[in-house]
Amino acid sequence: MEGLVTLGTKKKQSQGPKKGVYIKTFGCQMNVYDSEKLARILDDSYTQVAEPDEAELILINTCSVRDKPEQKLYSLLGEMKHLKQDKPDLLIGVGGCVAQQEGQNIVDRSDTVDFVFGTHNLSLVPSLIQMRQDGMDPQVAVDYRDEWEELPLGLSGQSRVSVFVSISRGCNKNCTYCIVPTTRGKEVSRAVAEIERESRIAVHRGAREIVLLGQTVNSYGRDLEPRLKFVDLLDRLSDIEGLDRIRFTSPHPQEVRSDFYDLVAENPKICRHIHMPLQSGNDRILKAMNRNYRSQRYRTIIDGLKERVPDIAITTDIIVGFPSETEEEFQDTLDMLNYVEFESSYSFMFSPRPGTPAADMDDQLPHEVKLERLQRLQARQFEITTEKLQAWVGKDVEVLLDGPSTTNASCLQGRISQNILLNLTHADERLEPGQKVMVRVTGTSRYTLKGEFLAFA
Repeated sequence: MEGLVTLGTKKKQSQGPKKGVYIKTFGCQMNVYDSEKLARILDDSYTQVAEPDEAELILINTCSVRDKPEQKLYSLLGEMKHLKQDKPDLLIGVGGCVAQQEGQNIVDRSDTVDFVFGTHNLSLVPSLIQMRQDGMDPQVAVDYRDEWEELPLGLSGQSRVSVFVSISRGCNKNCTYCIVPTTRGKEVSRAVAEIERESRIAVHRGAREIVLLGQTVNSYGRDLEPRLKFVDLLDRLSDIEGLDRIRFTSPHPQEVRSDFYDLVAENPKICRHIHMPLQSGNDRILKAMNRNYRSQRYRTIIDGLKERVPDIAITTDIIVGFPSETEEEFQDTLDMLNYVEFESSYSFMFSPRPGTPAADMDDQLPHEVKLERLQRLQARQFEITTEKLQAWVGKDVEVLLDGPSTTNASCLQGRISQNILLNLTHADERLEPGQKVMVRVTGTSRYTLKGEFLAFA
């Protein structure tokens, strides 16, 4: 491994009060899941704390999807330098996608960093900590693994109603703008038995919903022997007693088959929400992105989902200002936005990532052009989202309660099947997280619903 001589055997730390670990997470749900796994790996010796100055160990889980993430990292490391001065025994580790990309450069640039670990090396963190405590130089572990990394099942800390479960790692799609195949490697499916065990553990600890994670979840199982279909995995997880809801993100349009429509329409545990990345509504741009589908194919998928599941909510990802994108081609994306009427969209200006083909393409657009297009798209999306939310007012919906309301801590909040957050407007001592209840929608906020408890579902 780069900069890593040997890992040896982790010494068992002495029993006593746990030390504090502060984990700062940037980026996607997969990074959140990795941070949760880090907390679980360290559970014997560390407990999570809310502030970095309370910690004996700080882990920074980085993201490299968009603009200059390494600058954000080094800025944060600079802010933390005084913590090391005040607490000499404090250790700081850097992981995630920037760590995978930059490796030894991070240690060379910052004397604040004690170790670096890549996206395939979470399990090595205890040994990296131990070696630094034993006086060794800062170590770097960023080797790729061909197999799924073995990690402890379950999560650390309190039980929760909704839990992430990773089903695959990496990506084989090679979109020209995306750094993920470099930072997370080729696609590797997790063993179905391990996915099922982790899901059962989560349910046993109080979860009622699992969210399956993968860069392309619906290509799951193609590398397994024997091969397994994504829909087969979903059917197997649906048999878990006590599991009420299953979500997943994100499917790729190229991988959608007829059995996908059947799955969403016929399995009552599959939530009525699909996050289907679009990226662009223009065929030339989709080709330049290497997205392997075209706008008509995307429309056909959406039409099929809405025909089979009329109450389904569709959300998406959109990139504006891809190299050489014209105003007319951007208009095709706006046209698709209006055609589908997404409940919401995660939209971004194109950001060139070093080492990707799109970063070296001609006709990179000026920042002000990209920003103006993004603002127009987001303004239209906000209009659609507002209309969609307003249409729920007066309807009775099933809500899975998951915790205190963000608007009133004495009340609870939860999500409807369409993944829209709903805040209850009145407290009720009979209600608690994990319950499914019927609620009448009485109003809306900017991106959420309000409602009154009617009955237990």
